[in-house]
Amino acid sequence: MQIKKILSKKEIEELEKLIEKNYGVKISLRDYLVFTSKEKIWIATKECAKIFSLNILINSAGLNFGKIRKGKIHLTIEGSQIVGRYASKNVVFINKNSAEKFLKGSDVKAEKEINCEYGNFVIVKSEDEILGSSLFLKDKIKNLIPKSRRTIRF
Repeated sequence: MQIKKILSKKEIEELEKLIEKNYGVKISLRDYLVFTSKEKIWIATKECAKIFSLNILINSAGLNFGKIRKGKIHLTIEGSQIVGRYASKNVVFINKNSAEKFLKGSDVKAEKEINCEYGNFVIVKSEDEILGSSLFLKDKIKNLIPKSRRTIRF
Protein backbone atom coordinates (compact mmCIF):
# COMPACT_ATOMS: atom_id res chain seq x y z
CA MET A 1 0.00 0.00 0.00
CA GLN A 2 1.49 3.27 -1.04
CA ILE A 3 0.14 6.33 0.72
CA LYS A 4 -0.67 8.93 -1.86
CA LYS A 5 -1.65 11.75 0.47
CA ILE A 6 -2.45 12.48 4.11
CA LEU A 7 -5.52 14.70 4.12
CA SER A 8 -5.37 18.18 5.66
CA LYS A 9 -7.93 19.44 8.18
CA LYS A 10 -9.73 21.29 5.39
CA GLU A 11 -9.88 18.16 3.21
CA ILE A 12 -11.16 16.13 6.17
CA GLU A 13 -13.91 18.74 6.68
CA GLU A 14 -14.85 18.42 2.99
CA LEU A 15 -15.04 14.63 3.39
CA GLU A 16 -17.25 15.04 6.48
CA LYS A 17 -19.53 17.39 4.51
CA LEU A 18 -19.74 14.87 1.66
CA ILE A 19 -20.74 12.13 4.12
CA GLU A 20 -23.36 14.44 5.63
CA LYS A 21 -24.69 15.35 2.16
CA ASN A 22 -24.87 11.72 1.01
CA TYR A 23 -26.02 10.01 4.22
CA GLY A 24 -27.52 12.76 6.41
CA VAL A 25 -25.19 12.12 9.33
CA LYS A 26 -22.51 14.29 10.90
CA ILE A 27 -19.41 12.33 11.82
CA SER A 28 -16.08 13.64 12.98
CA LEU A 29 -12.91 12.24 11.46
CA ARG A 30 -10.66 14.92 13.00
CA ASP A 31 -9.37 12.58 15.70
CA TYR A 32 -8.06 10.18 13.06
CA LEU A 33 -5.36 10.13 10.45
CA VAL A 34 -7.18 10.19 7.09
CA PHE A 35 -5.17 9.32 4.00
CA THR A 36 -5.54 8.06 0.45
CA SER A 37 -3.91 5.32 -1.57
CA LYS A 38 -4.90 5.38 -5.23
CA GLU A 39 -8.63 6.20 -5.04
CA LYS A 40 -9.28 4.60 -1.63
CA ILE A 41 -9.83 6.56 1.58
CA TRP A 42 -8.29 5.07 4.71
CA ILE A 43 -8.61 6.01 8.38
CA ALA A 44 -6.21 5.12 11.18
CA THR A 45 -5.19 6.34 14.61
CA LYS A 46 -2.92 9.37 14.63
CA GLU A 47 -0.13 7.18 16.04
CA CYS A 48 0.19 5.61 12.58
CA ALA A 49 1.74 8.88 11.35
CA LYS A 50 4.86 7.98 13.35
CA ILE A 51 5.09 4.63 11.54
CA PHE A 52 4.63 6.28 8.14
CA SER A 53 7.47 8.71 8.88
CA LEU A 54 9.92 5.80 9.39
CA ASN A 55 10.08 5.34 5.61
CA ILE A 56 9.60 1.58 5.81
CA LEU A 57 7.58 -0.61 3.48
CA ILE A 58 4.07 -1.06 4.90
CA ASN A 59 1.72 -3.70 3.53
CA SER A 60 -1.41 -2.12 5.00
CA ALA A 61 -2.48 0.14 7.84
CA GLY A 62 -5.80 1.45 9.04
CA LEU A 63 -9.31 0.78 7.88
CA ASN A 64 -10.43 1.07 4.27
CA PHE A 65 -13.31 3.55 4.60
CA GLY A 66 -14.46 4.05 1.01
CA LYS A 67 -13.90 5.71 -2.36
CA ILE A 68 -15.03 9.00 -3.83
CA ARG A 69 -16.69 8.55 -7.20
CA LYS A 70 -18.21 11.42 -9.19
CA GLY A 71 -18.64 13.60 -6.12
CA LYS A 72 -20.31 10.84 -4.11
CA ILE A 73 -18.83 8.51 -1.53
CA HIS A 74 -19.01 4.74 -1.89
CA LEU A 75 -18.42 3.30 1.57
CA THR A 76 -16.83 -0.08 2.21
CA ILE A 77 -18.65 -2.59 4.40
CA GLU A 78 -16.74 -1.25 7.41
CA GLY A 79 -17.37 2.37 6.41
CA SER A 80 -21.07 1.55 6.03
CA GLN A 81 -21.14 0.09 9.53
CA ILE A 82 -19.55 3.23 10.98
CA VAL A 83 -21.82 5.69 9.14
CA GLY A 84 -24.93 3.50 8.82
CA ARG A 85 -25.87 3.40 12.49
CA TYR A 86 -26.85 7.08 12.34
CA ALA A 87 -27.62 7.60 8.64
CA SER A 88 -30.94 9.30 7.83
CA LYS A 89 -30.55 9.51 4.06
CA ASN A 90 -29.79 7.01 1.27
CA VAL A 91 -30.62 3.98 3.41
CA VAL A 92 -32.47 0.94 2.07
CA PHE A 93 -33.88 -2.03 3.93
CA ILE A 94 -34.19 -5.50 2.46
CA ASN A 95 -35.83 -8.63 3.88
CA LYS A 96 -33.93 -11.64 5.20
CA ASN A 97 -34.30 -13.63 1.95
CA SER A 98 -32.99 -10.71 -0.11
CA ALA A 99 -30.15 -10.23 2.40
CA GLU A 100 -28.96 -13.78 1.71
CA LYS A 101 -29.02 -13.14 -2.06
CA PHE A 102 -27.31 -9.77 -1.59
CA LEU A 103 -24.47 -11.26 0.48
CA LYS A 104 -23.97 -13.89 -2.23
CA GLY A 105 -23.57 -11.15 -4.87
CA SER A 106 -27.01 -10.73 -6.44
CA ASP A 107 -28.84 -7.51 -7.17
CA VAL A 108 -32.00 -7.15 -5.06
CA LYS A 109 -35.07 -4.92 -4.68
CA ALA A 110 -35.52 -2.55 -1.76
CA GLU A 111 -38.30 -3.26 0.70
CA LYS A 112 -38.11 0.18 2.33
CA GLU A 113 -36.26 3.34 1.27
CA ILE A 114 -35.24 6.30 3.44
CA ASN A 115 -34.63 9.51 1.46
CA CYS A 116 -32.92 7.69 -1.42
CA GLU A 117 -31.63 9.26 -4.61
CA TYR A 118 -31.51 7.20 -7.79
CA GLY A 119 -27.96 6.75 -9.04
CA ASN A 120 -26.45 7.36 -5.61
CA PHE A 121 -24.76 5.00 -3.20
CA VAL A 122 -26.97 3.68 -0.41
CA ILE A 123 -26.38 1.86 2.86
CA VAL A 124 -28.04 -1.55 2.74
CA LYS A 125 -29.64 -2.86 5.93
CA SER A 126 -31.57 -5.99 6.85
CA GLU A 127 -33.38 -5.73 10.17
CA ASP A 128 -30.67 -4.36 12.52
CA GLU A 129 -27.70 -5.52 10.43
CA ILE A 130 -25.74 -3.21 8.13
CA LEU A 131 -24.68 -5.26 5.10
CA GLY A 132 -22.71 -2.70 3.10
CA SER A 133 -23.04 0.00 0.48
CA SER A 134 -24.31 -0.38 -3.08
CA LEU A 135 -25.72 1.62 -5.97
CA PHE A 136 -29.43 2.50 -5.89
CA LEU A 137 -31.05 2.24 -9.31
CA LYS A 138 -34.69 2.78 -10.26
CA ASP A 139 -35.65 -0.90 -10.23
CA LYS A 140 -32.96 -2.52 -8.04
CA ILE A 141 -30.02 -2.23 -5.70
CA LYS A 142 -26.92 -2.93 -7.80
CA ASN A 143 -24.64 -5.17 -5.75
CA LEU A 144 -21.15 -3.69 -5.44
CA ILE A 145 -19.75 -6.06 -2.81
CA PRO A 146 -16.36 -7.33 -4.07
CA LYS A 147 -16.27 -11.03 -4.95
CA SER A 148 -13.66 -11.64 -2.26
CA ARG A 149 -16.09 -10.36 0.41
CA ARG A 150 -19.19 -12.29 -0.71
CA THR A 151 -20.70 -15.16 1.26
CA ILE A 152 -20.76 -18.62 -0.30
CA ARG A 153 -22.97 -20.29 2.30
CA PHE A 154 -25.47 -18.52 4.49
